[in-house]
Amino acid sequence: MSEKETFFLDTNIIIKWLYREILNENPAVEYFINSLSKGQCVILHINLIEFETIIYDAYNITSHVIYEKILSKQDWDKLGVEDKLRVLEDIRKNFEQIYEQIRTKYYNGQISPGGIRQILAKKFFIMLKDKLLNSNLEALRNHITLNERTQDLIDYLDSVEYLIKQKCTVTDDTKILLSDNIIREIQLIYEGISAYIRNLKSKGYNKTPGRNDQLVFVYLFLLLRGRIYDKIVFITDDNDFERMYNTVLNHLEDIINGNANPRGDFKEYAIEANDILRKLVIKGINDLIT
Repeated sequence: MSEKETFFLDTNIIIKWLYREILNENPAVEYFINSLSKGQCVILHINLIEFETIIYDAYNITSHVIYEKILSKQDWDKLGVEDKLRVLEDIRKNFEQIYEQIRTKYYNGQISPGGIRQILAKKFFIMLKDKLLNSNLEALRNHITLNERTQDLIDYLDSVEYLIKQKCTVTDDTKILLSDNIIREIQLIYEGISAYIRNLKSKGYNKTPGRNDQLVFVYLFLLLRGRIYDKIVFITDDNDFERMYNTVLNHLEDIINGNANPRGDFKEYAIEANDILRKLVIKGINDLIT
């Protein structure tokens, strides 16, 4: 197999691609991804699950907004079309503030303020406008609180996943035999990631790589270690992943040079992990479209 680049999309890049218009993103993001073949464009299943969780969170908050601003009131059926439109428009105009009230009340500590979830929640509310306008209170309550709401979400996710899988390969069943050597190499990688997290916390940063980011990093290493891919370009929209990557490489270099491993008993594993990770390239999306 000749060495070739394969582009893996981070979760935030999936979002920028699929919701380019509502996020007012550069059209070049979409053009670049569309320029890749299906074999070149790869999404880890763990990133797809994270994407689905974002959609699920946004839809849930939209449901809470509808419940508190419309369904908890008893006069919806008595309103005329113009009055209902006025209520819906008021919610739309003040959606960001209402979203934060709901998020703080029900999801504080679970969902961060603002961001893509807020933007998508507003999109879902606008999508439901006709249903809200043309349904009576009982029908809306049944829809929002019972199985129809879940089915709406399932149908929406299915349609989005269909688009994703039409364009990109989703990898979720990679079987790699773990030898003692690979386990040792993974241990050294996690040591490097831990060093990165400790450094961030010592500088007062609250945002550190989550479990998903760490798993993605190890997963990419294993895909290269198992020679499933020759070279991986991981596309993201910030430098957090690159800083983690560089810290891991520095940790491996310290072991190779004897600074972090005076006895030298892990040197050969550090050399192997370092060589493998040199086949992983972290690229910001803006570097690829400019």
